[in-house]
Amino acid sequence: MDAQPVMDLAAAMERFDGDQDLFLTLAEMFLERSPAALAAIQTALADQNLPMLAKEAHKLKGSAMEFCARPTVAAAAQLEESARQSAVSDMTAIGERVHAEVQRLTAALQVIIEKGFPS
Repeated sequence: MDAQPVMDLAAAMERFDGDQDLFLTLAEMFLERSPAALAAIQTALADQNLPMLAKEAHKLKGSAMEFCARPTVAAAAQLEESARQSAVSDMTAIGERVHAEVQRLTAALQVIIEKGFPS
């Protein structure tokens, strides 16, 4: 797992033009959808369905980009690229990294939703 911060909140808020309500709405959507996305990635990994794996990793990468969540974006991008190149040898480990990074991101988003934005 990367030692870098789970997300760049200041950059994410710039993306949202400072709109905290929009950020919170998208954060809640991410929390709702990420379990299904991880399940789809896990299924695609288990079935070695590389086109589906690439598609699901790509969607997850796009969602994480909204929050400037570089570690999640990087892991999803690596999984997407591995699927596109049929590099199956590393995919399980990369899939585990994606899962771990999504868990870190969801935890960070949950804190913001529950406790508010840091001052």
